Formats: sequence, C-alpha cells, structure tokens
Amino acid sequence: MINKLGVMVDCSRNSVMTVAATKRLIDKLSIMGYRVLGLYTEDTFEVNNEPHFGCLRGRYTKKELKELDRYALSKGVTLKPYIQTLAHLNQIFLWDEYYAIKDIDDILLIGDERTYELIDHIFQTLAECFTAREVNIGMDEAHHVGRGAYLDKHGYEIPVELMKLHLVRVLEIAEKYGFTCEMWGDMFYNMAFKTPNATEESVHCVSEKIPRGLKLAVWDYYGLKKEDYIKELGQYRCLTDNITFAGGALTWMGFCPDNRYSIVATKQAFLACEEMGIDEACITLWGDDGGECSPFAALPTLFASSEYARGNFNEALIRERFKQAFGIDFDTFCLLDEPNRVVPCKELKFSNAAKYLLYNDVFLGRENRAAVAGRKEFYADLAEKLSRETKNQEYGYIFKMEETLCRVLELKYDFGVRIRGAYSDGDQKQLQTLCDEMSEIKLRMQDFYTAFEEYWMRDKKPQGFDVQDIRLGGLLQRITHCQNRLIDYLRGNLETLPELEEMPPEAVMENSVNRYCCYYHIGVTANVI
Repeated sequence: MINKLGVMVDCSRNSVMTVAATKRLIDKLSIMGYRVLGLYTEDTFEVNNEPHFGCLRGRYTKKELKELDRYALSKGVTLKPYIQTLAHLNQIFLWDEYYAIKDIDDILLIGDERTYELIDHIFQTLAECFTAREVNIGMDEAHHVGRGAYLDKHGYEIPVELMKLHLVRVLEIAEKYGFTCEMWGDMFYNMAFKTPNATEESVHCVSEKIPRGLKLAVWDYYGLKKEDYIKELGQYRCLTDNITFAGGALTWMGFCPDNRYSIVATKQAFLACEEMGIDEACITLWGDDGGECSPFAALPTLFASSEYARGNFNEALIRERFKQAFGIDFDTFCLLDEPNRVVPCKELKFSNAAKYLLYNDVFLGRENRAAVAGRKEFYADLAEKLSRETKNQEYGYIFKMEETLCRVLELKYDFGVRIRGAYSDGDQKQLQTLCDEMSEIKLRMQDFYTAFEEYWMRDKKPQGFDVQDIRLGGLLQRITHCQNRLIDYLRGNLETLPELEEMPPEAVMENSVNRYCCYYHIGVTANVI
C-alpha cells in the first residue's frame, strides 16, 4: 500500500500551467485520492530579489503560488515545491548575472557565494508562498559537475565530494527557512553502482557522503519487471533508509501520452514498493523539449496508479471506476496514445513517432525509415476514431488537437518516401500529384495549428508558445519552399533537386523505427539548428 501518493507536473519546459488549469488538475487529483501536487519549476517562479529569474518564461508570481497553495489545501492536497539547486538551470544562463555563476552545461558553480545567495532567495520565496515545508531540491543529472569553471578556479575535485560540499550549504539554507529536503537520487546511485569496478567499500564511501535527514527519490519510469525495481530499491537501501519512489506517466513523448506503457510500468513498480515496504510514491508528468502534451491526457495512468496504491489491481474494476469518475470510457481515453503507434511492434515499447514524423523534412527526411515501416491507413482511421470524442465537453479539445494532427500525418508521414521514389523514377506525373498534395498538407497544418493553439491557451500560459510558433511556422515555410523548388523543377527551371539526389544511409539500429527522440533539434534536420 502507498499511503502518501503524489503527482509532480513539469512547469519548466516552455509549458507553465495556468492557475485555472492547475486548479482543475487539483480537483482531479483530489477525487482520485492523491494528497500531494508537486510543481516542478526550474526557473518558472518569481523569486525575491532576482528580477531576471524566469523572466519572459511565464513564471508563477508569488500571488499565484499563494492562491494555488490555498486552493490545494482546501481540497485536501498539499502543494509541494520541486526546484533545482544545481543542474537543469540552462535558461537562467541567458542572463549575464547568472552566466557568471555557470560551471558547465546547465550546472551552477559550486562554492561561489553568488550561487548560495540565489538559493537563499529561492528558499525565502518558497517559505513565503508554500505551506509545505518539504521541498525537492533537484540535483539530478549533473553529470559534468566540477568540470567547467569550477575546474578552472579550483582544480579537479571528486564529484561525490563536490556534491557533499554543495549539499551541506543548500541544506543549511533550507533549514534556515524551516524546510526538510528530498533530492533525486541518481547522482549518488550512479556514483555508487554505475562506476567501473564498484565495490562494497565504494558503495559505503558514497553512503557516508549523504547527509542525514536527506530523502532520496528513486526515479525509474521505464522498468517493466517487478524484480528489476526490487533490485534497484535494494541498492538504494544500501545508501540510505530514507527513500521514496517516483514513477512516470509518459507525457514527454511529444504531443501524445503513453498511458499503456506507463500503466504496466507503474503496476510493477508499485508491486515492488509494496514488497520492499516503500509507502510513499509520486507519479511524474514531465515535459519534453516543448511541453506539448497535456497533463490531463495522462488521466488513465494517474487513475490506475491511485488504484494500485490502494491495493486494487483488478483491471476491469479500474476501468469501470474510471468511467464513473470521469464520464468517459477508459480505453477510449487511451486513444490519445495511438498517434505514436504507426509502426506495429510485438513488444511493449514507447515511441514519439507522431512528433518526429510531423517535423520530418519533406526533402531531407532523416526519419523516412519509420514511414516505410508504417501502416498506410493508420492515421486516417485513427483520425476518425478521435473525431468522435471531440464533442466531449471537458476533454474534447485534447481529442481535437490529436485528430487534426493525425489528419496532417495521414499525408505527411510517408511523404518523404513517396517523393524520393517518384524523383528517382523520373515520374513527372506523380511528382505533380505530390506537389498538389503539399498544398493540402499545408491546409491541414493550419487546422492543426488552430486546434493546438486552442488547446495550449486553455491549459498553459502563452509564454512558451513562441517556440511552437517558431517550429510549426518553420515547418509550414519549409514545405512552401520545397514546393516552390519542386514547381521550378517540373517547369524545367531546375535540372536537378540536389536535396533528393543524396540518399541517406539505411538505418542499422534494431527497432530503430520505434526509437524515442524527444528533442526537436535532433529529429528535424541533420544540419545545425
């Protein structure tokens, strides 16, 4: 049994939920029995004496945080701050005053007093805005800590010693404002168990560096076997007894969630937690590099997780209770997963094919291999199924966004394959047909943009949508450019189209079409962006 169950929503990656949408989420969580809502805010909240912190990013004001804190408490939910005090702070380094305390990558400069002045101001603000006095201080994935400006200033320091040095200072500041701390456990875990020639002695050495009273969050979103979770939790127990578990509802797959995968993973994780005596857990709702997916699209995962936490693993009963709670069929809601499943796969895998196929270049497509493996009628059929739910009063806008996305992908997902084939064959008639089809793709893109904008503005602050404008607007302009070049070629104004002369190498990775590529800049082009 999980006695203390929470959800953490990512409000940092261009996607800050509005106050109204956050209240709606609190209402849903309260119904399902969740008792904690964590707001993951790297720099997206107002901080005392730090005017540039989160500037132009849609940050929560102190007034908004206080309002949400009061509202959550009225619903029996505690609002918990999730912040960063070491890494994942890349956006603040756009401002000169913070660039001065950058170590490397997205990591703060340990040992610099300006770093701790900033952290002090953060905790001062948290104390003012939150009733909760437990905070997650981040510190995950700081892989290169000490290898940039710190190295230049102080020379090389063993990472575990640096972590301890920094933690002591952060925990002192937290204690000053009455906070106890939790942090993501991966840095200590990797230092103990993922280094070459790890020994019992080296594990003990890492364990000694973990301050007493600090809780480690064991995060694992992808495991599908209870035994693997049990092993991992047992390893963490070698470091400290003070641990909690964090699973994931996969909302970082682009525009669509992956409830099916998340539910299987969470079930196995919670069974392991029960066996290992872990009674506190959190389900994370991360964004990717655009924050496109709605947190509400993960309701099936959140609901199933709440039932697992209470010891109910009866899938039929879970589906029945879901429909009673939300007025929509469980499996129908999970249609929101499907745009990523264009490529059939015997095993349970996750992919964000809908995102990388949307942005796959019509001439220079790096992702054409997925289109070759896909199913021709898949997106047309799925669009029809999604369209039947667009009238739903509460969730129809999410179905509408995905329906219009599928209408685009119906034509675009294999467009690069078809145009390369026609060009290679010298089929002028087919090339003309494809040229006309590009006009239809652009019309459908406009419909998708309208639905996506409506969805975004309903749930999220407008800051951050500039990124979507740049990406989707760029896609439209790119299609127009390629269409104009194709027209010139068909009219004889161009002898060749060099973009279509060069054939990309065949993919060699096994199951590469089902890979996961969450980063726009990787999937969209082979050139520098």
